[in-house]
Amino acid sequence: MCGFAGIVDLDKLEINNYIDNCMKAALKSLYPRGPDQNGFYTDDNVYMVHARLSIIDISEHGKQPMSKYGKVLVFNGEIYNYLEVKEKLAKLGYQFYSNSDTEVIIAAWDQWEEEALNIINGMFSLVVWDKSKRKLILARDPYGKKPLLYSVNKNKIIFGSDMKSIESIIGPSEINPMAIESLFKLRFIHDPLTIYKKVSKLEAGHLIKFTRKNVNSTKWYNLSKDKNDTSYYNKDTVALKMRNLFDDAVKKRLVSDVNLGIFLSGGIDSSLIVASLAKQGYSLPCFTMGYADASDYYEERPQAKRLANHFGMKHYSFEINQKDILKSIPDIFNASDEPFADTSAIPFYMLSKNVSSNVKVVLSGDGGDEVFGGYRKHIAEKWYFLQNIIPQFIKKPILNVLTENKNTYYGEVSRRIRRYLNSMHNDGSQRQSFLMEQIDEDSISDLFGLNLSHTKDLITKYRNLFDDPVNAMLAADLFFSLPGDMLVKVDRMSMSNSLEVRSPFLDKQLVEYTFSLPGKYKIGYFSGKKLIKAAFRNTLPRWSSSIGKKGFEVPIADWLKGNLFSLLNDTCSKNNLEKMGIINTKLVNNWKVELINGKRDTSWQLWTLISYRQWLESRGLL
Repeated sequence: MCGFAGIVDLDKLEINNYIDNCMKAALKSLYPRGPDQNGFYTDDNVYMVHARLSIIDISEHGKQPMSKYGKVLVFNGEIYNYLEVKEKLAKLGYQFYSNSDTEVIIAAWDQWEEEALNIINGMFSLVVWDKSKRKLILARDPYGKKPLLYSVNKNKIIFGSDMKSIESIIGPSEINPMAIESLFKLRFIHDPLTIYKKVSKLEAGHLIKFTRKNVNSTKWYNLSKDKNDTSYYNKDTVALKMRNLFDDAVKKRLVSDVNLGIFLSGGIDSSLIVASLAKQGYSLPCFTMGYADASDYYEERPQAKRLANHFGMKHYSFEINQKDILKSIPDIFNASDEPFADTSAIPFYMLSKNVSSNVKVVLSGDGGDEVFGGYRKHIAEKWYFLQNIIPQFIKKPILNVLTENKNTYYGEVSRRIRRYLNSMHNDGSQRQSFLMEQIDEDSISDLFGLNLSHTKDLITKYRNLFDDPVNAMLAADLFFSLPGDMLVKVDRMSMSNSLEVRSPFLDKQLVEYTFSLPGKYKIGYFSGKKLIKAAFRNTLPRWSSSIGKKGFEVPIADWLKGNLFSLLNDTCSKNNLEKMGIINTKLVNNWKVELINGKRDTSWQLWTLISYRQWLESRGLL
């Protein structure tokens, strides 16, 4: 796991003191991503820098940038099947002088070029400079685990693993209003947008060929469209296949020359990782985060500890409180790289910080919900037929009396009903987009004066991959929400603490097999993840598998009314809101009043405001 940055000028790159200082600054900004080694490469057209977090072959032999076969490679991630690929290449005559996956990638690229992307299995972003062909390739893994940003200006391209490294080279540029809309609607800036107009994210499963002729972006990875004959569906066969694929995915992610651990919540995904490890004879330390003085809704430590003890593994827990959060807010926002408002980044940062002092690699359950259908919105999709039964004149009065409060049972149930009723629509893309949005598009227009894009249109292209409505919904989550939100949180918060996170549920073979199965078997009317629960029915103790889903959330509403109130109040001042481009400041004030009075949980909207303001201040733009 690493970080890199670079400049390629296809005419000629004049390396002067200014360029040299910019690249040194980029390398310095990448230090948390790679504190173990650093390196650079230059020629008449290129300047690349690389910061390495040494995981596989921690010697100097795995150092980057790596130059062989007339090519130069910088790479971020891990290739789990690199030993198998290495064996194939050795039979073709390639010689290796290290045990690093980096050397395998550059040899694979020399042998197969772009086809190498279909042969390697892992998480990665990589850049290959072909000196003889004067061609640059940028590529990203199938599901967007590792980030890659770039900016093109005629025959020059700047690229990097994060925005800070890009800013070190070209500085801040004009803010993209579409990115701001995305942030406020979704809590994240969706790919390929970034906060700046001139910088883009390479989308998951895409590659870019940069030559003197053009800049060509293509999709190298496609999830096969379903063509299932459900008459041949056999539960026992599917369950066995699922268990084998999952156990293999877990085992592959143990390849490492350093210590590993597990992020263990009380949920089924991370619990299944622990169970798979125990089944295969492995024992890793388990780590869980908890909150001081929080309601039971947010508490997972007792459940996690009981599960770890059940499988004979050591369990470590950490506790955070509001004062810890206040102290860490600047670091958390800085780690986000660009504005990012998913509050689960808070505990993930704190957990990563604590765990990184014990291990350098952890396994995590990320992706399980998007692949197997674990969110309540997936269950809600099974009930959409009710929209034709509940008339509008009944729905409106119900909505007016419902409250939103996660601290009480009634408030949580009320919140879910309210969200479901608001999402009712005949069009599947419209229903899903509403369930994704924290702020509806009418409110976005009120806030900023216009609405530049529609979430429905953005996710439709992913939904169209599948005719099956459930798989269509999951595909939009997998290719839109996951790389924009969950994987951003995981990558930014962990790498800012020099910690690598591996996700067995995002194993390519496991994902592809799961999406080949009919969606109707994945989600029930009252529970999600039917496939995974059926496959592992006898794997977890009954008390563990029956626990309801909570999510990696924080009591942000309580915090905003407590020790974070002064931060909220200052952010919501009319002067600050207008500086942020907010036109309707009254709407924001209503959010604050509703939160304080307990009428509605508007903490997500308010946290987005705080996140954006903090980022603007960090760049001297407010």
